Amino acid sequence: MTMDALDDLDRIWDRHGTGSLKWDGARARFGAEVLPMWVADMDLPTAPVVLEALRRRLEHPILGYPWLDHEYLTAASQWMRQRHGWGPETGQTLVASGVVPALFAAVRALSAIEDTVLVLTPVYPPFLQAVRSNGRRLRTLPLEPDAEGVYRIPWEQLADALNGTRLLLFCSPHNPVGRVWSAEELSSLVELCRSRGVRVVSDEIHADLSQLPHTPLPRLMPEAVLLSAPGKAFNMAGLGGAFLSCGDEEARRLLREELERSQCQHATLPALVGGIAAWREGGPWLEGIRSYLRGHALYLAARLAADLPALGFRPPEFGYLAWIDLRRYGQDDERIDAVLREVGLGLNAGADFGPGGAGFRRLNFGCPRPLLQAGLDRLQQALDLLSPPA
Repeated sequence: MTMDALDDLDRIWDRHGTGSLKWDGARARFGAEVLPMWVADMDLPTAPVVLEALRRRLEHPILGYPWLDHEYLTAASQWMRQRHGWGPETGQTLVASGVVPALFAAVRALSAIEDTVLVLTPVYPPFLQAVRSNGRRLRTLPLEPDAEGVYRIPWEQLADALNGTRLLLFCSPHNPVGRVWSAEELSSLVELCRSRGVRVVSDEIHADLSQLPHTPLPRLMPEAVLLSAPGKAFNMAGLGGAFLSCGDEEARRLLREELERSQCQHATLPALVGGIAAWREGGPWLEGIRSYLRGHALYLAARLAADLPALGFRPPEFGYLAWIDLRRYGQDDERIDAVLREVGLGLNAGADFGPGGAGFRRLNFGCPRPLLQAGLDRLQQALDLLSPPA
């Protein structure tokens, strides 16, 4: 596949039988045959530069242990400087097997049993799991949508919630509510956290798909921990791999020790090879994907406004995840889920994302336009079966 693949993004690829969680695992997830628009990977081909790099490496018949960490971390730092105007210095980064294992490891490294860890919700469910499964006290603070549906940080409540908190797990950009946090918002966050001695771990895996300028948190707060990977932007999540950055030497030591203790301090050979290729050569392809996804977001907004105006929706400021408000339909979540299964549509339930998520659904529109149209047809069928909104 060449760069010309950008000209063929509307092509539907059959992913059945490829070991795809999204497609082959859908029946186990939803209990029915559905069009899966849930887990956050795209039904679009992986960046051709990644596939070509993997093919070249596989021409050598020996697949032993890799020695590419330095090259991987250098490529990551250079990419961030070029893309976001900031990159970690040499020696401030670590390799991990994935962002989620790194998130869990960071909780263990930077807090103790019974410490309080704060999470802003609704949020990617592993944030909540990382706290609960490691014996920490979970404190949640719901984000607040304004009159236009833009989610905001409730600053007064945050100031209170940070008291007695050891660690803040932060999502930037924020999945699923669709926000790219502004530099001004991040500056306010940093000021509050520093004033209360709260460490911040910032998951920025979706940053490369931002439609607005993204500010890496360590640019404002060098002692913060940044987690990222090329998996979302270049559609290579199945390869794994991630990196951590932290400008605080002691915190970085604790992170390194915990990654080693947990044995998640390595990335696989395909992850390293693919990541290096993505960061070094994938920029032009990524620009095409971002443009394609932006067109999808605008189409989705127009379609919902025309055919399902009772739904609350605002196009996300990054990526391919739509956060849709179904609360005006006056139905409980179980009833909505049953009707969605009946019409054959698989969406993420908002309640899984913590406080503030009930009554919402997350729809993944990272797919060819014909699949998006089919998914919206099924959503309309489902809502026609529910009681009309008041």
